[in-house]
Amino acid sequence: MGRDKAEIVYAQLPQWRALEETLRPLCVDVFWSCTPTQQAQWGIGNRAIVDVVAGHGPASGLHAAFTKTVQESITAWLVVGCDYPLLETRDLQSLVHARSPDADAVVFIDEPKNEIEPMIALWEPSAQTQFLAAFARGEFSPRRILRSCKLKMIQPRDHSILSNRNTPS
Repeated sequence: MGRDKAEIVYAQLPQWRALEETLRPLCVDVFWSCTPTQQAQWGIGNRAIVDVVAGHGPASGLHAAFTKTVQESITAWLVVGCDYPLLETRDLQSLVHARSPDADAVVFIDEPKNEIEPMIALWEPSAQTQFLAAFARGEFSPRRILRSCKLKMIQPRDHSILSNRNTPS
C-alpha cells in the first residue's frame, strides 16, 4: 500500500483512533501493536506493544501481545487489525457474547470464501498458548494457527465488515 494504514483518515480520525473508540466500550484497556516511531507519534506510552520478533507481519504483533499476557496475566485478547474501517462496536460485541468455555477462540467466518478472520477474533488464553508454540516452531500464519484450535465460528452481521484495506475493490 505504501503508507501506514493505521494513519488513514476515514471518519475525521486516523483509523487507529477510530478503532480505539470502537473498542473502548468493550475493553478495560486498548493496546496497540506498533513500531517505536508510532508509539512516540501516537503518544500511547505503555499501551504500545512493540514487536519482540519483527518481520512476520501480524504474527509478530500477536506474538508480542500474547507474550505480554503470559508475563503479566492470563486474559483473553480481542484482536482487531487496524485496517477494517467498517467494523462497529456491535460487531465486536458479538464476538464477546459468543465466548464459550469449550472454544479456544471466537472468530467470524466468511462463508463465501470459507475462511476465518484471525485479525478480528477473540483469542482465549488456550489459543494464545497454541499460537506461541506454533510461532516458536516457525509457523507465522495466524489463520493456519487458529485453524488448529477449537473454534466457535459466527456469522458477521454483514460480510462487508470483513473487508480490510488489502481487499481489492
